[in-house]
Amino acid sequence: MDKDFNKADWDFFVVALKEEARDVLWSVKLDVEPDTLIKSALADLQELAPKPEGLETRSQEEIWKQVRDRLVAAAYALRPHCVRCGTCCEKGSPTLLKQDRDLFMNGVLTPSDIFAIRPGEQVYIPEIYQNAPSEKEFLKIKEISDKKACMFLEEKDKSCKIYGSRPTQCRRQECWNPKQTLTATDELLTRQDLLETTGDLWAIIQKHEDRCSHQDFTREIARLSATKGQTVGELLNMLAFDYHVRDFVQSKLGINGAFLDFFFGRPLSQMLAHYGLKLEEKEDGSHFLTMDDND
Repeated sequence: MDKDFNKADWDFFVVALKEEARDVLWSVKLDVEPDTLIKSALADLQELAPKPEGLETRSQEEIWKQVRDRLVAAAYALRPHCVRCGTCCEKGSPTLLKQDRDLFMNGVLTPSDIFAIRPGEQVYIPEIYQNAPSEKEFLKIKEISDKKACMFLEEKDKSCKIYGSRPTQCRRQECWNPKQTLTATDELLTRQDLLETTGDLWAIIQKHEDRCSHQDFTREIARLSATKGQTVGELLNMLAFDYHVRDFVQSKLGINGAFLDFFFGRPLSQMLAHYGLKLEEKEDGSHFLTMDDND
């Protein structure tokens, strides 16, 4: 600790630090004393403590975020095993790998549990903290509506409904040892791996991809802006085809509507919000595009 550090300021910091430590211990379900947690990271915490007046460049918010992040890391280091606290599950559902195909063969997963992310679709990239187009197709377990949490998270006790047969990415997840759970050598599971032998259905999926790819969708959005709305018809045609394909396979092929996000990805109409647009219906049943007031 800096020899010029004010002792009164340090004593106040220690009191606040213990309260923060108690909160962190509760959040990671670790049963040790706050002093034990603080002692395990004391050198780092001393470095993070507020500096004397005139020398500190961080805000109080920045200081305590750094302190909490260090306490969380220290807490996980003291608890190097899974206690099924649900923290990982609350942050998002897993991406499926080719070795997870057996989960479908064994009935652990069904088409109603999965949605497809198609190439070019806007997805959140944690490494850059923003949305960007996906470079590849991949499959994910569905998430609880309006939340990032995996659909298999039991909210009452934070347990996993398929813990014994959870996907590969879940098995690799170690909250006490944060690391990349997907590597460059991993092969992502795709719709083709599971559906290529389905005959007519696979042909319809390919036709849908030809007419409604996210690359073409993004291109039409750009054209719409460049032409000041003059090319809206092309975009509406794409949205209509996306809708009618989904309706056709339900009404004509008898496919469960819960399977559609797996077969065709999420509806294009839902993607409009990424571009500040939304689709509305007129009284005569026709549709038009308008600005999304929630953007």
